[in-house]
Amino acid sequence: MDKETRISKLIVLHMCGELDAAGRAELRSWVEASDSHRRLFRDLCSLQAVAEDVSAREAVDSDSALQAMRRRLATCEAKAAATPQARGARLVRLRGLVTAAAIVFAVVLVGLGGWEYHERVSRWKSQAVANAERSRQIRIKAGTTQAVLRLGDGSMIRLGGDAGKNKLAMSHALGHGYKGTVVLETPRGGEYTLTMTDGTEVRLNAGSRIDYPAVFDGKERRVKTAGEVYFKVAHDAAHPFMVETEGQEVRVLGTEFNVNAYPAGKVVTTLIRGSIALRPIGGKGGELTLRPGEQAEYDKRMGTATIRAVNTDVVASWTHGKFVFENQTLEQIMEQLSRWYDFSYAFSSQQVAGTVFMGSVPRYGNFQDVLRILEMSGGIKFRVKGKNVEIMAE
Repeated sequence: MDKETRISKLIVLHMCGELDAAGRAELRSWVEASDSHRRLFRDLCSLQAVAEDVSAREAVDSDSALQAMRRRLATCEAKAAATPQARGARLVRLRGLVTAAAIVFAVVLVGLGGWEYHERVSRWKSQAVANAERSRQIRIKAGTTQAVLRLGDGSMIRLGGDAGKNKLAMSHALGHGYKGTVVLETPRGGEYTLTMTDGTEVRLNAGSRIDYPAVFDGKERRVKTAGEVYFKVAHDAAHPFMVETEGQEVRVLGTEFNVNAYPAGKVVTTLIRGSIALRPIGGKGGELTLRPGEQAEYDKRMGTATIRAVNTDVVASWTHGKFVFENQTLEQIMEQLSRWYDFSYAFSSQQVAGTVFMGSVPRYGNFQDVLRILEMSGGIKFRVKGKNVEIMAE
């Protein structure tokens, strides 16, 4: 049996809940081999796709079912091959997999006759219904666009996902010549993008804050932040942009960078493009200048900073709709996910918490799908009750 057919059969068995431990290990190894494999597997195993396929099989004959499966697998292939790196040799392998998978699905799920076919469909339906019910019971949802705007007079404005309403509310609040300080805060499970009067774009991650003047009218443009904030600063050499955060100051002329200052004793500043200079506020030491692709980690207690080269795509992934993990412990991963999905978590042991992962999960995805992706990475399982998640060894 060739590799493509073998993997296709493993996927079928996994989706039917009939894959043994050895098969799970083999399938997991294939999934982890490349991003395209992960994308294809995730698409094939999504709860929605399963439900759609079950409905289709009840209504059509085997030829129609085969064509439908081929169409969906072709769509998955196209998604997996969407990036330039995925074209060429990798795409050839995926085509082989798609063809084999279509045949295996047709033989195993459509070509079955009589009671065996209906029993398999019934089992799939039961599994889909059970999973759907489990999803409904899980109260943990992905974050949304939401923030609170506070003015100097104590008034408060809630902002949501309607950009038009937000613009109108902010225009009303900050109109009539208001020049005081404004505080914008996102809760756990929230994010917000703001364009300042100078054209600078600021994106706040969950549980973050920025203090800024309603109008920049001085020699410099100065703001204060907490949590994680991504900046695209409008260039203005005559009015440098200054960011204060947890004892550190960043001086900018016009650039794109990310500042992560969640309460953990450190401030992590990553330069995407342009140039920035950092220095401790009121402390000793001179400025540190970062080049694109470099990251400065400032120790608030020691008052010192170290610089290293990083993959900026990983750092900025949250602004592009996904979480990318590069040699991060499960504890670090759950800290990020819990802020966005707003849940509490506990580990069964420190050994589980220290498990190191590489990979990515969708930022706006169904929480159950996120857990499924992590479980497929191997060695762990999750138990969800309300908004509490327990993580344990498999």
